[in-house]
Amino acid sequence: MREEIRTYNPNKKKIIVRERKSPFVRLFNKTPQEVLCPHFYELILSNGCPFDCSYCYLQLTFRGRTQPTLFCNPWSTVQRELDPLGSGIFSTGELADSLAIIPPLLEPALEYFPKQSKKYLLLLTKSTNIEFLLNRDPDPHIIVSFSVNASPISKKFENGAPNPDHRLEAARELKKIGWRVRIRLDPIILEEGIEVYEDICRKIAALQPELVTIGTLRQYPGLYRFARFAPRQGLCRADDGRMRYPYTARLKTYKQIQQWLGFQPALCKETKAMWKTLGWRFQGCNCSNGSLAHKG
Repeated sequence: MREEIRTYNPNKKKIIVRERKSPFVRLFNKTPQEVLCPHFYELILSNGCPFDCSYCYLQLTFRGRTQPTLFCNPWSTVQRELDPLGSGIFSTGELADSLAIIPPLLEPALEYFPKQSKKYLLLLTKSTNIEFLLNRDPDPHIIVSFSVNASPISKKFENGAPNPDHRLEAARELKKIGWRVRIRLDPIILEEGIEVYEDICRKIAALQPELVTIGTLRQYPGLYRFARFAPRQGLCRADDGRMRYPYTARLKTYKQIQQWLGFQPALCKETKAMWKTLGWRFQGCNCSNGSLAHKG
């Protein structure tokens, strides 16, 4: 089993391979009512991440112990949970980077979802580990979403993650051969000023992914206990219990990002009031199977 695992492990973290005792599928529906976030399913094929992004909620979720854990149960165990469920997005990137370290169960997942009529597999990654996808036929039931950030922010807070330009190049390669490709520009961190985001926005616009989702920094106060270098500047406690930038700062940021992109993106875990103030229509987001945001 271990010989079959393809790794990109820049921080040399220990990789754990074991059977999972808990369910593999669970509905993500924990978002407060005032925040717009369509429900989706978590498909938990692995836990943890080899990258040490200091803002990442996984630092809090796993109490600072983010070493990758790959589950090696028989696929039949996972399929028994998937089969009774109806339509939806099944994300493997909520508790792990989907592609940085390829879990043993991803291969059978890639075989399963193309045979489904209304189930979609979402792979969310900061990795450039795409070789095994380049050798497969693209399928509309599989979506690859690359998480990127402005280069100065990535250098400061995304320890071990590939350069954002390299992630966009990987996205371009997959898109060129027909894969469904999305981009997530999240979290936008304002410590270096919004101006540092112009370059990455124009590169995203040139790529023309099927959908772009953006979000400003939001984190729970407890994160600082496990990630001492997590960004804090300018944050204040919001109504949903997270630390966020003030409403006016977020509003200004989203308007500027839209201008640089040249189209309306989607917002990640932002309030319904913000959508209304912006006058933006919800056309889907990273974790839904909505229509193409860049054509809105």
